[in-house]
Amino acid sequence: MSLDPTDPPPLSPVLLAGLAARVLPPLPLLGRPLAGPVAARLSQMAFDRLRRRHEPVFQRLAVLGERAFLVDPSDLPVRFLLRPAGTRPGLWPIADGSTLPPAAATLRAPLAALLALLEGRVDGDSLFFSRQLMIEGDMEAVLILRNAVDGADIALERDLAARLPRRVLTMARRWYGDVDGLLHLMARAAHQPVALAVAEVQP
Repeated sequence: MSLDPTDPPPLSPVLLAGLAARVLPPLPLLGRPLAGPVAARLSQMAFDRLRRRHEPVFQRLAVLGERAFLVDPSDLPVRFLLRPAGTRPGLWPIADGSTLPPAAATLRAPLAALLALLEGRVDGDSLFFSRQLMIEGDMEAVLILRNAVDGADIALERDLAARLPRRVLTMARRWYGDVDGLLHLMARAAHQPVALAVAEVQP
């Protein structure tokens, strides 16, 4: 998670969850909230399910060989090592403060932006030029990844949560939307006194 005040992630439920996870101690048997053995298992299960449901995508990614990506959600205290191909493909969480493994490229953005990019709901160029997405490293590998997922019809709710009751998904979406709206209102309100003070001193 980036704590750089010059480049803060947006105020969101994800950021609050990330801050809570940052201060929680490791849990018995579970380890760190977002990077313990349970999180690692869930990450690999999600990767394997996407790999089965979108086999053509991973066939196109085979040209990457052993090249891996460091995916860095800026509002969570965890990074992910993504290796789409090679001898040991998978997705592994890496806790803040851990030694980072070598990666061909790093992609950094708020979690919501990264997920929207994966699902094709947002244009990568617009994220990049609006400074919501940071890319470093092997641009050829990044382009291969981007071209492979473009038009792949990836929908995480359908692909990963198909077995959950629809009522649970509906309630989760509603809860997230309500909390997200409240946080955006708080963020706008936080700027209001400053805006009024500036307006009062203008001639």
